[in-house]
Amino acid sequence: FKHNAYKPNVVIDWVNFIKFNDITYISIDWQGRELTEDDLGIKFDKIKFKVADNVNDPEYKIKNGDGAFLNKGTQVYTIKGYSPEFRLAAYFDKKLVVYEADSNPKAKKGKDLLDIKGKVEYISLNSETDGTTELATIKDKTKVEALVNMVLESPISEFRTVGKRCFVMFHLKDGTTVNRAFWLESGGMTRNILTSKDFRDEIKILIEKSM
Repeated sequence: FKHNAYKPNVVIDWVNFIKFNDITYISIDWQGRELTEDDLGIKFDKIKFKVADNVNDPEYKIKNGDGAFLNKGTQVYTIKGYSPEFRLAAYFDKKLVVYEADSNPKAKKGKDLLDIKGKVEYISLNSETDGTTELATIKDKTKVEALVNMVLESPISEFRTVGKRCFVMFHLKDGTTVNRAFWLESGGMTRNILTSKDFRDEIKILIEKSM
């Protein structure tokens, strides 16, 4: 008697990513103003392989040129005013989607992932429930600049994602935003930005005041 092993199709819940030059970018839940065609810079590259629908191996290692849901041949653009190591854009379901760097093997500090120096109007600390309800805001220009610089100079390092968290939203001067989860206990910010004790203390004070 010969038994034929049955291997069911594995359904993989892909996040909406693209990968170029070893940098994995993730589409973001956009806050702030919508991007328009006028925001697009030069043509950056094209998607070479659509992973969803074509890969059902959970061990699959994503490659440069891969996109989770973008069809092969989809044009990817730079965004005016931002480094392509930080932000790219592409049309997905006829809508302009922004992809921000999630992981970059060459990144050593926050500034290697976030191109926001001199571009932040104010910072809000948002509820962990929805990521958008503002608990506190920091609008003093000197303090905003100091906090942004702390993040940009923070090392890229693994941290523990435990305990209380909030979202730190950087409201940029062009009307767009950057939103990152932040764990108050470890001082970790997505993705693997390990902030200093000074930064953590500032955020904790503001969160406690909002309670």
